[in-house]
Amino acid sequence: MAVKRNKSIVISYKALRRLIGVLGMALPVVLILGGYLQPGNGILGSISSYYHSNMQDVFVGILWAVGLFLISYKGYDSIDNWVTNLSGLFAIGVALFPTIAHIDDTRPLGVFQLPPAISGTLHLAWAFLFFLLLAYNSYFLFTKTGTKIPGPQKLARNTIYRVCGIIIIASLAGIVLYMLFLQYTFLRHWAPVLILETLALWAFGFSWLVKGETLFRD
Repeated sequence: MAVKRNKSIVISYKALRRLIGVLGMALPVVLILGGYLQPGNGILGSISSYYHSNMQDVFVGILWAVGLFLISYKGYDSIDNWVTNLSGLFAIGVALFPTIAHIDDTRPLGVFQLPPAISGTLHLAWAFLFFLLLAYNSYFLFTKTGTKIPGPQKLARNTIYRVCGIIIIASLAGIVLYMLFLQYTFLRHWAPVLILETLALWAFGFSWLVKGETLFRD
């Protein structure tokens, strides 16, 4: 009975990892496709901009789901738990404190009806920390091997985790570079923030799918 119970717990944790992965990878796809249902919407400049579209409820709902799943996830030790718990809180923070719709917007935003400048600043901070912790989790925590000598599948997974972590950091660096120096250049017509955020979310989601043993299982 105990063995069966332990096995069901392991399966449930694998399912949770897969669910987190699916939600992370689905978020940009669902928002972009759903955004076309709003006449004249087209592709917006960032994932966060979909808060101000017909996809607001979907944007908030998926972020809350990802946040709660990350908080409920229990890792191998305390550092795993701290990182996933904080990642979950930051994901929820991104939903609670929306970005500004446009530069001259003066309407109070979000649940707390904050001035746009404050809400936008908090949104950027939470989003930055969210992606930073996702990269740390993928590169450093998912690659831990414990006392066993890692087999070929584990080594392959570790390579994937590190690549995903690098993609997230590179995407984050690209967003910062664009917002500081390139925001008013020709690049703005190509929605670079949306593209880089999508790459980061896909890397995040893919690493969790692999962690859930969807691929490269032992």
